[in-house]
Amino acid sequence: MTHMDGRYRFFDFNAIGKRFPSRADSLIVDTYLSDSPSCSMRLFRIYHPLPRHFHRMCDEHLLLLSGRLNFLIEDDPARLLSPGEMVIFQRNIVHGVEPVGHEPVVFLATDTPRRAPDDVHFVDTDATRGLTFVTHLEDYG
Repeated sequence: MTHMDGRYRFFDFNAIGKRFPSRADSLIVDTYLSDSPSCSMRLFRIYHPLPRHFHRMCDEHLLLLSGRLNFLIEDDPARLLSPGEMVIFQRNIVHGVEPVGHEPVVFLATDTPRRAPDDVHFVDTDATRGLTFVTHLEDYG
């Protein structure tokens, strides 16, 4: 649930997380918490392995809220992340995600400046196997 009065907002991540569908035909489903030219903030769930990609126009800050995953970054060995861990990286850094286990993988993401919807560049353009990158939680009603 969200409370707004124009000057401030409160968010209940648990309530929002319960609204994510159990399955999706996209790699991720997200919802924007804020969206301004200087910064966008989203809550998103990963449904399929997220192939290596990068963003040209923004730095990314990812806080893992639930699930476990192997986080791939540059040519480094995969790093196992658990809830409560965070990764921050600059634009043009290649990264990807491989979920581990069956618990939903949910992130809080902050992009600075705002990440434009088309600023996702896959290293292997065939790696998404016909899936779209993102659908929005609001599309699920």
